[in-house]
Amino acid sequence: MATINFKQILDDSIVFAKAELGGTYKKLKPFAEHEFTQFAENAIFLAQLRQDGIIGKDELETRLTLQKLAFSNVLLTIQGIGLVSAQNLVNGILGIVSKAVTSALSISLPV
Repeated sequence: MATINFKQILDDSIVFAKAELGGTYKKLKPFAEHEFTQFAENAIFLAQLRQDGIIGKDELETRLTLQKLAFSNVLLTIQGIGLVSAQNLVNGILGIVSKAVTSALSISLPV
């Protein structure tokens, strides 16, 4: 089984966020990096529970939806990020995490 490279997920998330937010990213960098890491860890934890048979597909989808909402709400509270930008960040970073999870755990996250 492949391992999940958290540093690569964070690096890819930062590149994506910089492109999505432009100059606004500088203001939120410390918050964003922390939240990107937390979101990735939560999604990977849920995928591992699914792979281990502890939760089913429906529960994975429900819990991941809750994580996405929480992540979006955190991003919205950071000054300078609008609703569309926050949703684009959530979707883009979930795509990055999903790719890593699929490679390492063979679990497809509902994106």
